[in-house]
Amino acid sequence: MNTENLEEKIIQFIASKVEDVDPATIDRSSTFETLGLDSMDRVQLLFDAEEIFDVTFDDDEAVKKFTCVGDIVDYISKTQSEEKPAEEE
Repeated sequence: MNTENLEEKIIQFIASKVEDVDPATIDRSSTFETLGLDSMDRVQLLFDAEEIFDVTFDDDEAVKKFTCVGDIVDYISKTQSEEKPAEEE
C-alpha cells in the first residue's frame, strides 16, 4: 500500500473514532487535542489501530510523543515498510 492510500485509510479510521468532527477537516497536521481526544481516547485509538493496520505500538517513548495524525501515519508507514520488504523485480 502506498503512503497516500495508507494516509487516507488512517484518516478515515480516525474519523470513524471521533465524534462531532467532519472527516474532511482531518489531515496529517490535525492534533489529537483539536480532535477532542484525551489521553484515554488516544490509548484506545492506538489499540484499535494495531488491530486494523496489523502493527504494534511497542516503542513507548515514540508513542508518548504522538501529537497529531501525521505521527500515527508515519509510524504505521515505517513499521509496515520494515515488516514487508519490497518485492524484487
